[in-house]
Amino acid sequence: MKKLLLAAFVAIIGVSSIHAQEGVLNGGLNVGIPTGDTNDFYGLTLGAELNYMFPVAEGFTLGPSVQYSHFFGKDHDFGGITFETEDASFLPISGAARFNVSEKFVVGANVGYAIGLSNDYDGGFYYRPVVGYKVGERTQLNMSYSGISNEGVDLNSVNLGFMFGI
Repeated sequence: MKKLLLAAFVAIIGVSSIHAQEGVLNGGLNVGIPTGDTNDFYGLTLGAELNYMFPVAEGFTLGPSVQYSHFFGKDHDFGGITFETEDASFLPISGAARFNVSEKFVVGANVGYAIGLSNDYDGGFYYRPVVGYKVGERTQLNMSYSGISNEGVDLNSVNLGFMFGI
């Protein structure tokens, strides 16, 4: 599955180079709070994203996205014995879609596969609904909920981020 998704991503990048003058390269950073069971083991998430969005229709864009997500582990104290959850890192590779609801608001989603970069996680299905507010012509504040699911293990977080045109 990882090889198939990587091949699809490479194909999308190859096609994007043909239409390079039509798309927009965006970068961004986000910080998040783990939710649900994830919050029991991780205290904070940080991430970075690059995407290349192509206009498909008026107010609608599609494109490939690559992210880095890092979950910071918590320390747990059990009767004087401290147990430390190791940090977890992922490389989500996804397709991104964005729709301009109005001149200032954007909604969208990323769907793909998150490659596990840590020893404890192989990776899994990745999804991320996004709501954004344009604060400038090339800048946007966004809120998102991201999830990585694999074999009954879910890592989820609510994130606040900043995207900018590169």
